[in-house]
Amino acid sequence: MDKVMLFAEYGAYHQERRNRACHAVGIPLIVLGVMGVAHLRTIGPIDLAIAIAAATLIYYAAIDLRGAAVSLVIFAALYALATHLTWQESLGAFVLGWIFQLVGHRFEGTKPKFLENLVYLAIGPLYIFEELFDALTRAKRFS
Repeated sequence: MDKVMLFAEYGAYHQERRNRACHAVGIPLIVLGVMGVAHLRTIGPIDLAIAIAAATLIYYAAIDLRGAAVSLVIFAALYALATHLTWQESLGAFVLGWIFQLVGHRFEGTKPKFLENLVYLAIGPLYIFEELFDALTRAKRFS
């Protein structure tokens, strides 16, 4: 599937304003938590968080270069923060992020899209990061 199809499918499950707000908070927390825990494991000289981020960004680049660039910046910021967290704090961020996700879907009245197709676990951050970037750039244009 291409970006348009993936985003249309994902977006259909994320129409409600409160759900989108919960995802805007929850998804970065989940990514932060994963990076924090993955940072503690290495593959040779590279920690697992970098390897996961690189693989994810390669996938994003295959779908959408702009989205991959936006995600690279956000991943870098989250990684910088994650390297200062304990595994307990990382786990807490991960769990809190999922709580936001589930509350959001309760508002929406839908199940998370990844329950139908696991690819949406990767699409969620790309979708939300692009939405956040678009909201920030729109706000700058009107200020």
